[in-house]
Amino acid sequence: MHPPPRVFPRGPDQMGSQSEVMHCYEQIAPLTERMLVLARAKQWGELPGLEAQCSGAVERLREIEPLSVLDESQSARKYVLLSRISANSTEIYNMVMPQLAKLVGAMKSLEKQRSLHKAYGQPDDAQLS
Repeated sequence: MHPPPRVFPRGPDQMGSQSEVMHCYEQIAPLTERMLVLARAKQWGELPGLEAQCSGAVERLREIEPLSVLDESQSARKYVLLSRISANSTEIYNMVMPQLAKLVGAMKSLEKQRSLHKAYGQPDDAQLS
């Protein structure tokens, strides 16, 4: 399991929140890049932990970003990071959704088989002669 995202302590000063806002974006971008690498390698099991870390940073951004004003260089950096995050997220989504659809289809098929077996199969205690 990966450690949770490091977040600067909350403070009333705007400079601290500016730094924290940028820190969150700086965390999310490499997390989405790692998720993309794992999705390309079809290592689906590691994605939920990384997604949880991303979600934590995004939730923190929702709290602090409306209270922050970024300077011009920070805004430019934020735009670059958002572009990377968006591109990574789109590619991950395009790889994960077909896998999810396959999983749902397999689960439906198993449920149908189970229902048919229950309706028409032999009882568990039946003896073959």
